[in-house]
Amino acid sequence: MSSTQEIALILRAEILSGAILPGQELRQEELAARFGVSRMPIRDALNLLSRDRLITLRPNRGGKVIALYSKDLAEIFDLRALLEIDALERAVKNMDEQALSNVKLEMRRCEVEAGTPEFPIADWRFHKALYAPANRDRHVNMIKELRDLCQMHQSAYSDLRLAERRWSDDHRNIVDAVEIKNAELAKSLLAAHLCEAGRQLCNSLSGKHDG
Repeated sequence: MSSTQEIALILRAEILSGAILPGQELRQEELAARFGVSRMPIRDALNLLSRDRLITLRPNRGGKVIALYSKDLAEIFDLRALLEIDALERAVKNMDEQALSNVKLEMRRCEVEAGTPEFPIADWRFHKALYAPANRDRHVNMIKELRDLCQMHQSAYSDLRLAERRWSDDHRNIVDAVEIKNAELAKSLLAAHLCEAGRQLCNSLSGKHDG
């Protein structure tokens, strides 16, 4: 792995975990000193983060982490609901015993990580396993991109971690519906899950970035 890729992965993880906050400046010279490299791999790493829409580039200076308004995040959650509910409906039709076993495994792992810094990673592994039987890689990649934008803002507010055990209960209910092939119930539960997550995040964010 090149220095550029390593640096981009480290910065990406820090942005998604809240170690680097929305709106924070990423200055080339500071990052070059931190990683002990020239500005070129830093510039290239920032280009990768910009491509993933996690930062906006600032010519000859570096970048700035995306900081969204609550209305923007509300729109993102609406888009997530459209994409994720559709992916789930398709997945339920194709869900076999092995796929269901994978979903249950990731659900249990997610429950273990609830309330810890590792929960967001475990949460994505669960949702990715849930949607995998849909066999729509581009679809799932779009979901991941939207989830990342939400996650980088969720991580900035420690009070939202208190809700993670509630999300585990939601996961169990969704999996129970999937197991009996009740797609309509599973979709309804997922819609409620996303709606509540969006409501909590937008309420926490309101007034912080909004003008």
